[in-house]
Amino acid sequence: MKKREYQWQFLLLIIVLTVFLFRFFSWNFVNLDLAFDEAQYWTWSLDIDWGYYSKPPLLAWLIRISSSTCGISEMCLRISSPILYSLSAFFISSTAYMLCETNSKGRAALLAGITWILIPGVSFSSGMISTDVPMLFFSSIVIWSFCCLLFHKNEAYNSYYIAALTVSLALGFLSKYAILLLLFSLMVFFAVNSSSRNHFKNKLPPRKLIISILLLFLLIFPHLWWNYNNGFITFQHTAANINVAGVNYSFYNTFVFFLEQFAVFGPINFIILLYLVISYKILSNKEKMLLILALVPIVMILVQAFISRAHANWAAISFIPASILVALFLDKRWFLKEKRIYYFSIFLSLIVLIFLPFYAYNNPKLDPFKKMRGWEEVVLQISEIYSKYPGAVLVADDRKILAESLYYMSIKPKKWVRWNADGKIHDHYELVTKHDDLKNEIGIMVSVESNNEHFFQSFSEVIYLGEVTRIIGERRIKKYKIWLLKGYNSS
Repeated sequence: MKKREYQWQFLLLIIVLTVFLFRFFSWNFVNLDLAFDEAQYWTWSLDIDWGYYSKPPLLAWLIRISSSTCGISEMCLRISSPILYSLSAFFISSTAYMLCETNSKGRAALLAGITWILIPGVSFSSGMISTDVPMLFFSSIVIWSFCCLLFHKNEAYNSYYIAALTVSLALGFLSKYAILLLLFSLMVFFAVNSSSRNHFKNKLPPRKLIISILLLFLLIFPHLWWNYNNGFITFQHTAANINVAGVNYSFYNTFVFFLEQFAVFGPINFIILLYLVISYKILSNKEKMLLILALVPIVMILVQAFISRAHANWAAISFIPASILVALFLDKRWFLKEKRIYYFSIFLSLIVLIFLPFYAYNNPKLDPFKKMRGWEEVVLQISEIYSKYPGAVLVADDRKILAESLYYMSIKPKKWVRWNADGKIHDHYELVTKHDDLKNEIGIMVSVESNNEHFFQSFSEVIYLGEVTRIIGERRIKKYKIWLLKGYNSS
């Protein structure tokens, strides 16, 4: 091994650490409140379980670890996001190093890591905690270990690669079900590439395959069992979220999702990816594999957008193989004019990285962080009213204000209830609380509904206490009514 050959590792470490520190301090400077999803995940972490209403459990475990070691603050709850994205860069770079077919493997690896860490979608989501974060981290390990099995000539470590692939796939599944898109993409690649399929079979003989499947099942079984005991509520929510039963053909939604990929992956990166699609025939076997892994999730979500709806980040798992593929493309053309493309791409990415948090902070009209504004202030107003009734049960008819209240209230309620007007389960709070908890208790209701009569008949006494206001941005506010509840009647 030549020492110079591995200088890319040191350079990548310096770049990743620089980007990490900048993100850490810039996002902290902007001082964003927790988004309601983040606050909800934090409440989940207070009650460690094998599943929750809308998501698998691993993110809650991750938040529990970070809050236990770092403390309960926005920064500490979010710290695992830039850390895991940074660690993903090294697995992505190592994969690019392995797949590069030129003499400049180190350059290709460095390009892949930089491409990943500066993707606009990664820059944006690094400042918050979501299920995408651990899912993408474990996906990067899945792709790395898969490539090690398929292309690494030293078979002495095959068992370790198989174990890494199996465990990462399981942990990715416990993070977000979207990792199944990656699994399906691998199956598509094997379907169209018989030589790679046969080679992989030799690396993974029946005995090891059976052991891997059993290990995978063993790791995810507690979550499956939790779902079984809760009416498969997480699976039902996921199906409802993607609206698999609701066919609503829309070319507009499809087109919007397609355009959004230019924004989240970066315009230059996505253009290169599209160019490689039309150049499929001249690509190497390794490049074809990466293209399939990147393209299949995008195509599947495009179909989803056409028949129902889709969010821009639903195909985020494509970013990993796409980053490697873009790096390999640029590496081959490094001494041609295409090198300028890379510099321009980096320039655009740095603009997003550097200016977005500060621009948003000073431009409320075009603020992409509106859902993270005004929560602490409005909850402090709620706390002032709640403090007059110590020991009262906190009641809310909206999961957003309940999650934010549980996090930001200066006086933490000992009991809380998600008011469920129609009796159906819509979120985790409705799953784990019940109205009967209000028996013989005083309740403080925070209501987002304009028509508040849905709970009047359930109490002998309902007293209006006032109104609080959440300031979201310039000329944008949200009002909540506060009620005192006495004498709950379950009938």
